Amino acid sequence: HFPREFARTRWILPYPQYWSFRLSGVASAEITSLGCHTDLWDFGTAGYSSLVSSQGWRGKFPEVRPAFDTLGPVLPDLVLRLGLGPGMPVYSGIHDSNASLLPHVLMRTPPYSVVSTGTWVIVCSPGGDLDHLNPARDSFANIDALGHPVPSARFMGGREFSLLIPEHARPPAAAAGSSVLEQGIMLLPSVVNGSGPYPERHAEWTVPPGSLGADTVQAVVSFYLALMTAECLALTGAAGTTIIEGPFAENALYVEMLGAATGRPVEVSRSGSTGTAVGAALLADRSQHAPRVMVAAEPPQGSGETGERMAAYARRWREAASV
Repeated sequence: HFPREFARTRWILPYPQYWSFRLSGVASAEITSLGCHTDLWDFGTAGYSSLVSSQGWRGKFPEVRPAFDTLGPVLPDLVLRLGLGPGMPVYSGIHDSNASLLPHVLMRTPPYSVVSTGTWVIVCSPGGDLDHLNPARDSFANIDALGHPVPSARFMGGREFSLLIPEHARPPAAAAGSSVLEQGIMLLPSVVNGSGPYPERHAEWTVPPGSLGADTVQAVVSFYLALMTAECLALTGAAGTTIIEGPFAENALYVEMLGAATGRPVEVSRSGSTGTAVGAALLADRSQHAPRVMVAAEPPQGSGETGERMAAYARRWREAASV
């Protein structure tokens, strides 16, 4: 599309490494960005893909450097312009979802899953199943900062939430969740089409949302988002504990339904920082790889009468969504 500009391009850089290049003057590439559904990285050979070679691009791609590598200090003119101390190091950098995953990669043994919630809900399942990923349902492989392939899946959960729930709404009360379970009210996928585990399916409410109170609507949406997340986890062959990061970690109904739907323990982040910020900071000092406030365990979900009702609701939702 831009042959003239492309012909005079010196470097093709992933976005994090564009900024590390601007700051240090050293061009590099890094596997978490190259391996994030770009078709530029070959997981089997741990090198640039055949696409890069066949298009004659190899000379435009720099050396691949680990995310933890120091490329050099901030350039002297930038030190002056930005008011920085001399000798400040610039690290190669890391893909954002992989930054969220990094603390867990450094401190946990697979299998487990990390659910990063934001505009996109990104599910990463180290130790999961790479052989049955389904690109038609938005599941794929990432690669972590240490070079391990990671089964992954995603949907636009935060975007869907913002379309359905007014800004600054408080998380729904437990009583609203009980009412939804009792009445069997459901939101079926998908609110945002073209991505996620049900990309061609259009959203359906089993009861008109206009007839429901605000708390009830939010409870239904919380269950919907949890069940979409559970479907993403299933696509990745997830096993072991699920760790939730980001804003959905504050939604008790989402957390409880996810535990009931998967039948596995769920933990939630109680960190004041986002997982992305913590992971990026770890590039500078891996010895701090177990931040004490990063994850707080929740009681086991899916137990007792409420857990059984949630699990039954999840089964009915899956059956209805697959029709």
